[in-house]
Amino acid sequence: MKYSKPSVAWLSAARPTPGSLASDHSQSDDEQHWVSADELSVSVDDYGFRQSVIAVERLRTYGGRPASLPQHIIRWRRTLDHLAIPLLVDQQAIAARIAELISRNGAWCRQQGDFGITLLATPGCAPLDGAAATEILHLNPLNHAKIQHHRDAGQPLIITDIQQPSEKSWPRDIKVRCRLHYYLADRAARQIDPGAVGALLDADGSVTETSVANLAIGRDGGIVSPPSAQVLPGITQQVVQRVTEQLGLTWSHATLFPADLRQADEVWLMGTDGGLWFAGRVDGVSIADGRPGPIYQKVLHEFDAAMMQGQS
Repeated sequence: MKYSKPSVAWLSAARPTPGSLASDHSQSDDEQHWVSADELSVSVDDYGFRQSVIAVERLRTYGGRPASLPQHIIRWRRTLDHLAIPLLVDQQAIAARIAELISRNGAWCRQQGDFGITLLATPGCAPLDGAAATEILHLNPLNHAKIQHHRDAGQPLIITDIQQPSEKSWPRDIKVRCRLHYYLADRAARQIDPGAVGALLDADGSVTETSVANLAIGRDGGIVSPPSAQVLPGITQQVVQRVTEQLGLTWSHATLFPADLRQADEVWLMGTDGGLWFAGRVDGVSIADGRPGPIYQKVLHEFDAAMMQGQS
């Protein structure tokens, strides 16, 4: 499917103030640039290009409104702090910038209905010398047909032998653009099933997450997901867990191994773009006859209502 593209994006370079890693964008109008989306670029000398040091935060709209912005900003700040990228994180300023970005792309946004919003930041070209960081804010289309198909008919899940990077390399509670492990997992999965998404393993052989989603299983009438410290703390999963518990169902965390997923009553995927969907097959094994399970259907209805009402 071919998508039209938004026309405007936001690009900024922010130089740290002396003795501080924070910089006030509002005081440096000349460092703020509204540019054509087609002109977005990163220098080949940028650490984001040379070493893949890129902080990222992705969110989407529901009913045309950005969802879960405060929670995304908390994670954005945590990622920037860990990578020592010198950008001031002001939720009000970011919200205003997103609103202006949507306004400047008004025709495209109305055409799309709902769409994604992406924040990117790198240390810039010479961070050790105090050079400017790079910050980008842009919109991206959602594949609504594919999302709906996965919600209704499920998506195959293949558990690959690709291992999740150790938390000794970088903590799992930050979101970065170094995605080689995800790419390899999805490539391995699609060699088996072209429509599948690949799950990664931890060092002990347990299942962690996919390139686009947290995972959970339905078992004995409750929902179980991997321990929080083992995976990226998904914003969408937090909403799904809350509405599940509001329905009087239990949600627990436990180490999950491949057999747990293959033998589950239901297998859920939760991510920014797709929201909540299910896996009809795991490693070729049919889950609930490949159909949406009863708990999934109940929770999906409440999840949709919560997101459309801005209760994220």
